[in-house]
Amino acid sequence: MADGAKAEIGHNKGPVFNTEVVDAFAAEAAEIADAASEWGGVDITTEAKAGQLKDFLDTARAKLKEIEDRRKVEKQPFLDAGRDIDAAFNRVKEIIEKAGKLAKAPLETYLREQQRIADERRRAEQEAAHKAAEEAERERLIAERNRNAAALVEAEEKAKEAAEAAKAAEVAARAKVFSATGTGSNSTSLRTVRSARIANINQAMLHYRDRTELSEVITRMANADIRASRGGAITIPGIEIIEEKKL
Repeated sequence: MADGAKAEIGHNKGPVFNTEVVDAFAAEAAEIADAASEWGGVDITTEAKAGQLKDFLDTARAKLKEIEDRRKVEKQPFLDAGRDIDAAFNRVKEIIEKAGKLAKAPLETYLREQQRIADERRRAEQEAAHKAAEEAERERLIAERNRNAAALVEAEEKAKEAAEAAKAAEVAARAKVFSATGTGSNSTSLRTVRSARIANINQAMLHYRDRTELSEVITRMANADIRASRGGAITIPGIEIIEEKKL
């Protein structure tokens, strides 16, 4: 936009297609709609009249194809421009993504080692708490046999401390890395990513049998097989093939 020029309303809506072409097609569509309204109330009693209606429908179908072909032609530059934009931005994003994967490998190695150390420390704390609990129980039994109140109180205190230590050791440790400069996210740690892999497709389909998405996928594949048969005999297990007469 030139300096000092005013931006008109809607100037930022993107490139404009050829509206004159659309207007011309719209006028033809209006004529076809008017004719269709007249044909819709006609009783066909002669072969000649049926042929005339067939010609009208053929004309309408031909016009639909012409409009669709022209739509593709008008849209193609926009598609090409969109692909060029995607390619340019995606290339830059890919560089950064690959750089991130390369750079994060040492951090993952470090975090895995820190997690291993934390897990070992947790197991050691659990074992120590278990031993302390066993020792406290032995001391309690001895104190009861000796009727030693002071020793009994001390043994119960040790048992309580051992229980608290065991509870603390149950909390899973998670290795974290914090920002060195205070920027970005507060901390980074390894995360568990879960995904599905089909082990038994029959059981999986049985589990999802009531899901609309599964029904749609199966219907789409069955219709593709029916079309591929080109009117020939075809049998698809579990599928009812419906035949309808249509123009």
